[in-house]
Amino acid sequence: MTTVSVPNNFNLNGVEEEIKKPKAITGYELLKQDNDEIPFLVENVFQSVGLGAVVGSSDTGKSSFLRQLATSIATKQSDFLGWKINAIYDKAIYVSTEDDARAVSFLLKKQELSGVSEELYKNLQFVFDTENLLETLTSLLEESRVDLIVVDAFSDLFNGQMNANNEVRGFLNKYSQLAQTYECLILFLHHTGKRTEQFEPSKNNVIGSQGFEAKMRILIELRQDFMEKNYRHLCVVKGNYLPSEMKTESFVLHFNENMVFTNTTRRVPYSALAKPETNKGDKQDFEALQALIEQGMTQNKAAEQLGIGKAKASRLMKQFKSVS
Repeated sequence: MTTVSVPNNFNLNGVEEEIKKPKAITGYELLKQDNDEIPFLVENVFQSVGLGAVVGSSDTGKSSFLRQLATSIATKQSDFLGWKINAIYDKAIYVSTEDDARAVSFLLKKQELSGVSEELYKNLQFVFDTENLLETLTSLLEESRVDLIVVDAFSDLFNGQMNANNEVRGFLNKYSQLAQTYECLILFLHHTGKRTEQFEPSKNNVIGSQGFEAKMRILIELRQDFMEKNYRHLCVVKGNYLPSEMKTESFVLHFNENMVFTNTTRRVPYSALAKPETNKGDKQDFEALQALIEQGMTQNKAAEQLGIGKAKASRLMKQFKSVS
């Protein structure tokens, strides 16, 4: 049997007291903290600490959106899509499971911000080897703190049952603890279910268990406009720290050939974003309705002249005029 000698001056009682010390904080201590508001990394959109997600169907530009966000932070831009950036470190980490280094090199050059020194891109680190990812991220954060970590994509890293609430939450808890420990924001890229685009934007469109959206403090659904293919709708479907007016209408973004987003400042009600069961007759009715309105006629008067009901006229205007 092996014995271990303990130095005479070694204070075991101190060790025991440290082990037994409760990991709790009183309400009084919380009230005394200088926290009058929730700090935001991107003003009124992304909080500075915790978990969040950008979700959507395939080919909506989710990765491009998150790369642009990470690049904006790393290159010390003053804003992202018009929202002020409040970065502390001006650094970001991007974990890529779907695109390798060669692909990201091409995409990064395509999205490169004009007038920005390439030296600033040293503030943006990419991780392609995702084995033991938590250990890798911890090591990187110990070397240098960052404002943002992007994990693209959640489904490639989570190996459990997507609909198992306890498994999803258990996986995300580790990343939540990482975000809290190093005081940064971790954004996951995830997907929405098949055919959910026919419904209004909603946190219920996310693939998997309710456990995923429950752990997110901010959840954004990015979807393509069903009429104008170069436009996207940024829809805040959950925002624990955001006012209700942020969560009822989309922010219309233009997505150009260089895969760069710009904010048009237009907003569209979520109710108008459900994919319609269109037919040629509806489109013709809309065009005729729009022509009469442009001539100075009211919508109701134009509908009456065309012989279509007021309710249908309202539906057509919402359905076909989400961007144009």
